[in-house]
Amino acid sequence: MRDQFVGDGIALENAIGFWIYEANQVLRRELYRAFASLGLEITPEQWMILVRLWEQDGCSQNDLCDKTLKDRPTISRVLDVMERHGLVTRGAHPADRRQRVVLLTRKGKDLQKTAVPRVREIVAALERGIPDEDLRATRRTLQQIVRNLLP
Repeated sequence: MRDQFVGDGIALENAIGFWIYEANQVLRRELYRAFASLGLEITPEQWMILVRLWEQDGCSQNDLCDKTLKDRPTISRVLDVMERHGLVTRGAHPADRRQRVVLLTRKGKDLQKTAVPRVREIVAALERGIPDEDLRATRRTLQQIVRNLLP
């Protein structure tokens, strides 16, 4: 696996980063298709926020930044769109008025019943033919890559 450097050049087809990027792009495209097939105008970024709010409704915007690996301006823009589409509302944090909490609307909650089964199908397709032990090893490897590159 340490064969991505060839002389003074780089063989992208052998680079882990290239395949991580390619897998991400393919998954994003499939998510867009899946959501569109359900008549939903949801982006993968909105999906990630929905999933986090289904886990814990009423998160602060700062918590959502941490839980989705997005910066504050990005989260704010994504939440603006989600609020306009009636998926979430934002209000003052009960303990700290400087923070905003994000709450799912009924529409945002109902999306879980509609969209999760379709996303399960996508995940089943991406895992097809890969033994569980390989999937676990891949997850461990990606987690270690992240740890290796964090400051």
